[in-house]
Amino acid sequence: MTRAFQFGLAVEAFLNIVGAVPFVLYPEWCLSFAVANRSATGAPDVPPSSAVLWQIYGVLVLSLTVPLVLCIPDSNAVADKRRIVFQTLIAGEVLIEAILLRHISQPEKSGFTLTSLLLSAFFLLPALFWHTFATYVKPDLMSSDRFPSAKPAKKTR
Repeated sequence: MTRAFQFGLAVEAFLNIVGAVPFVLYPEWCLSFAVANRSATGAPDVPPSSAVLWQIYGVLVLSLTVPLVLCIPDSNAVADKRRIVFQTLIAGEVLIEAILLRHISQPEKSGFTLTSLLLSAFFLLPALFWHTFATYVKPDLMSSDRFPSAKPAKKTR
């Protein structure tokens, strides 16, 4: 099962990188599909401050991908490492979903189209479900096949 889990981690890391690099390099283009405000010409009006924040979001996604990549190799205590990484990702995903749901209820105040808010919330759900499932429902998925569970030995006097 470890190989399948490692493959899943690699796929997730790859998707994070492929998705986040355009956020960093082309924030105006990415946001042009999501902003509700349009200029007089009908083109999307992406404020420079939004573009900077979008780049920061992209960098955070890339940064959170580093521990994900570091959890791919099988090692001693890898289950604990994977659990910490997944719990961190779950916390972020739950909070992002909460923010998106709040803005979905009042899209006119967000500056984004309702469609972009709904799609953002929808596309984050598979990652949230996967991380939650692997962490709390089937934690054995994170364990190593090669290394026995690292349980501390009982001390004897």
